[in-house]
Order: sequence, then structure tokens, then C-alpha cells
Amino acid sequence: MSNEARNESGENVSRRGFFHGLGVATAVTAGAASLEAQEHAHHQVSAEKKATGVYKAKFFTAHEMATMKRLAELTIPADEGGPSAADVGAHEFIDLICSKADEIGNEYTGGILWLDGAMLSKYGKKFAEAAPGEQTAMLDLIAYTKNDSAALRPGIEFFALARRMITDGYYTTRQGVKDLGFLGNKATMKWDVPAASLTYALEREKQR
Repeated sequence: MSNEARNESGENVSRRGFFHGLGVATAVTAGAASLEAQEHAHHQVSAEKKATGVYKAKFFTAHEMATMKRLAELTIPADEGGPSAADVGAHEFIDLICSKADEIGNEYTGGILWLDGAMLSKYGKKFAEAAPGEQTAMLDLIAYTKNDSAALRPGIEFFALARRMITDGYYTTRQGVKDLGFLGNKATMKWDVPAASLTYALEREKQR
């Protein structure tokens, strides 16, 4: 997955642009309770960093945390549009949520085990220790449902979950809200959601 990714139709799109659309779609379709929970998680992470200087993982092992940080970096990389998802703590956001929700946590534990096993079989190294090219080659296999097979399905399902939560983690931070162009609680006569974002949200609804 380079900074130019492909959508399911095979079109080249900016990865940040693609996830910008996903971020807007999330803001449009998410319920208030979900957004409130996300904001609370970010507040807890920020408060701990302010008090101690670092965020201490609540659920992930050190290796799992390193894996999630790398996945966040690759999903929404730093570029001229802003910092990476890892830079704003998306992996820490996910760790805190997993510590409060065993079912979600178990999906991540199993998913990282699958990812490391697949990487060991193919490259002889776990995901976090592999070369960048090896990491992106693996993600290119599991990023698209068109590659679905019995062998890859666990990885495809895990990466779909991880991407969705990394995107949530990014676009519910101050930087993410800035990227979305959110104007705050200001009076306005009209608010237009980007057409690409609406299309993405509608297509996701059809796939449910």
C-alpha cells in the first residue's frame, strides 16, 4: 500500500483522500453515543499523556502495540495533508477500547496472530519486524475483498476491522476534524457533504 491506493473498482486514489471520504462518511452515519464514546476514549488517552508523558498500553502487549502502530502508519500515512494516524495516537485509542471490550480485543489478538503467522510463512519475520515493502505487500493481499479465499479471509476481516477503527481513531481527533473541514457550532444556511463521501456511505450500507 503506497501513498497511492486503489479502491474496489481498481481506480487510483490518494490514501489520505480515500480515508478522508471514509472519515466524513463515519461522521455522517455514526450515532451520537458512538461519537461520545470515541471522544471519551481520546480524552482518557490525552489525560494520561499529559499526566505522565506517555500512554501505557492497557490491553496490547508491547509487540501487539508496535504492530498496531505500524498498521496505523500505513493506513493513514503522514504527508503534506497532515500527520499519520499513529502520530495522533490511533493505536492507543484502539488499545483503550480493547481494554474495555473483550470481544473486540479478542478480534485484535487473533488478527495479529494471523498476520504474524502469514508474515513468518512468507518472509520469515513477524509483521512489525518486516521490511516496509514486505509489510505493504502483505496488506495489498488483505486490503481488498476481491482477494477473498479461505486462506486470506481471516486477514481480510481483521484488516477491515483495523482500518475502520484506525480511521475512527484518526478522524475523531482534533487533527482529523480539521482535515474534515468541520466548522464547529456556527450558524449556516447550508452544509454540503462531499459527494464522494455520500457515495461511499451509501455503498457501505448496500454491503451490510
